[in-house]
Order: sequence, then structure tokens, then C-alpha cells
Amino acid sequence: MAEPVRVKFPTSFEVFSPTGHVVMAFPDDDSSILARSALLAGGFSENEVARYTKGEVIRECEKSEGQTSNPMQIGQDVAIIAEYLALAKQGCGFLVVHAPEAERSKRAIAIVQPYGLKFAEKYNRLTLEELA
Repeated sequence: MAEPVRVKFPTSFEVFSPTGHVVMAFPDDDSSILARSALLAGGFSENEVARYTKGEVIRECEKSEGQTSNPMQIGQDVAIIAEYLALAKQGCGFLVVHAPEAERSKRAIAIVQPYGLKFAEKYNRLTLEELA
């Protein structure tokens, strides 16, 4: 199944801001492809599941790190971006899944767990929730 084209990570005022989304990391890009397919088979739509390769994550994180002094970066959690960058440099592939409801987030985690899920965080309106 063809993946939708993504230009960049979800942002608000140029700051990474995927409110209502779960960011997931997998051991490699191939695992993220399999996990994405499982989510689609499990009832998530094409528009709800975006896959990012390790190279895409590295580029976005390095670009974000270079803008930490930019006033628009207020609220950007530099430590989280550094963590995503480290995972990507280890070869991890990523999914960003739109799952604003708690039950939907839990279902997404249950579906992808068999594919080596290494990390999952949900961006709520005012909090960041570690799911795996």
C-alpha cells in the first residue's frame, strides 16, 4: 500500500507539535513498515498513520536542534528531540499515529507491540505521556 506523502513533522508555529498523536520508534525502518501495515489492517486509516525513515527523522531533528535559540522554539523540548535523534542514529524507524482518545492510543500500542516497539509517547494538549 502506498504511503501518503509527508513534507515534514506535524508542527505548530514551526515547533514539533503532534497534539493527539503517538510518536513510536521501532528497531529499524523495515519494522516500522510492518507496524504501519498492521495498524492499517487493524482499522487505522492512511491519514492517521505516517511513517518516517531514520534519515527523515535525523534531518528534522538536526534542523530543529539548529533553531533552539529561535523564539518560535519556545516550548520545544530539546531533550525529546535529542532522544529522537539518538534513536534515529541507532537506525530506528518511526510512526506518528493520530490517536487522540486514550482507548485508541492503547489499541495502537497493542497492535504494534509485536514489531519491536522501542518507544512510544503521546502528545496530549498540555502533557507528554510515555506509553512504551
